Amino acid sequence: MRARLFGTLLGLTASLANAISSPVLHFTLARRGGAFPTDNVANLTYLAEELAAAEARFNQTRREIKGNKVVRKPKEKGVGGGSFGLLMGEVGQQGRWYGKLGIGDPAQGVELDLDMLTSDFFVFTTTSSKGSKYDDLWSQSFLKSNEHPYANCKLPTDLVHLPTINTSLPLSFAYCRPSKSYLHTLLASGSMLGLAPSDSLSQTRTPSLLKQLVEKNVVHQSIWSLLLINGQEGVFSVGGTGAEAVETVMRQTKEQMDKFGELEKNKKVVVELEMNKEAVVEEPKLLEKRAVDAGLAAKDDTWRQGWKWSKVQGAEGWWQILMQGVWVDGTKVLKNQPVVIDLNTPFILAPPLAVKAFYSSISGSRPLPPPHNNFYMFPCLNPPMLHFEFGGWNFPAMQGGKGADYLGGPGGKFSLGKVQEGSGYCVGAVVETRMGVEKGGQRMMGKRARGKRVGVGNMAREGLAAGNGMRDVWVLGEGFFRGVGAVFDFEEMRVGLRTY
Repeated sequence: MRARLFGTLLGLTASLANAISSPVLHFTLARRGGAFPTDNVANLTYLAEELAAAEARFNQTRREIKGNKVVRKPKEKGVGGGSFGLLMGEVGQQGRWYGKLGIGDPAQGVELDLDMLTSDFFVFTTTSSKGSKYDDLWSQSFLKSNEHPYANCKLPTDLVHLPTINTSLPLSFAYCRPSKSYLHTLLASGSMLGLAPSDSLSQTRTPSLLKQLVEKNVVHQSIWSLLLINGQEGVFSVGGTGAEAVETVMRQTKEQMDKFGELEKNKKVVVELEMNKEAVVEEPKLLEKRAVDAGLAAKDDTWRQGWKWSKVQGAEGWWQILMQGVWVDGTKVLKNQPVVIDLNTPFILAPPLAVKAFYSSISGSRPLPPPHNNFYMFPCLNPPMLHFEFGGWNFPAMQGGKGADYLGGPGGKFSLGKVQEGSGYCVGAVVETRMGVEKGGQRMMGKRARGKRVGVGNMAREGLAAGNGMRDVWVLGEGFFRGVGAVFDFEEMRVGLRTY
């Protein structure tokens, strides 16, 4: 059914773009390497490496005072997990979300990696056969430039083929080709679209893709949005959202399910009423009618309506907002937690005090023994009903059924897999991060850095020394986006959320 919904959604985006006054570009997304593995038994070594790799991305920036505000800026000389001479945001990495972009005449298909922690739009071409390659020698529309915005990078202009509206227009981008004598030329080719809301993180000082599209009147709004259909497919929209398309698909999917008898017509279900936090029991047919009515009403909304908004705060650079509450099984266990939103982090990361308070509210949970004590275990038959509160609204996160009612894997969507074969305990998807607070290299793990595994016992210590500002800050990663749509507004510097 998920595959059917995704296919229908992609078929609708083009017609919806023509039906509305303001054009919106819709890119289909995929997760390189497939969905994040949540096997029956968790691979703790792999999870630890993924955690270290995620933390390293946040340690590539520092904070400094600029005028009357604090801004984030890239570290120099690859400090904090980066590599000297390379832009932040390496293309072609496994586990990254990407779309596809046609560049040049004739069009050359290039994978476009999304990165919410950087702000540069660049194409990276190497001599390696890995990744997807753009070569200016094969483009008749390539216009070279003598500008060098970064080491081994130029600033040309070439035709970029835009999806949905089927339009091509000349756009500028940093075009980076490392020398054949550099090891960097063995890396994967591809392109990167930085989505951070501040130019302070730009290393090339070149115009962003969104800014160029607005200036050329291709799109009218300085916004972009994300929606994940499942663990390996999604939609990235520029200049608007895919809300109308999703709600249309939801109505059509419900009709199809009803026709094939896939709805359990006689089973009563419990629906949480977000406004008063009370639960009522209603017949499925009545719930289905409400969903359809809500979808029809949303057709008349502009992109600003129907969303719960939060202003960006903290040091300028990332999409950091305030999470007003964390709810576990109907009880508010934490309030007023700063969070950074990042699609490419595979976990929900929480600082030490917060993660302890969170798991203390889940009966039977406890940390795993060292060296994996960043991860917590919980009874597989008792996954929490988790909500994150933004804009006065509770958004469900990684929810599934409990006990015998759940038909999926052990522990539901909140689980990263069982602790071990035959165990009744599962590893939770909320993971402790010690960025900015850990001392003395208390944990020794490996991380993938530029394709190699290196020691990172002092990685969090480096973040503290460099002032990465991640102390007491959560990271809402990939899992949060499932079932929750997000829109990011550059002009108003705010984030909007809604459930689907």
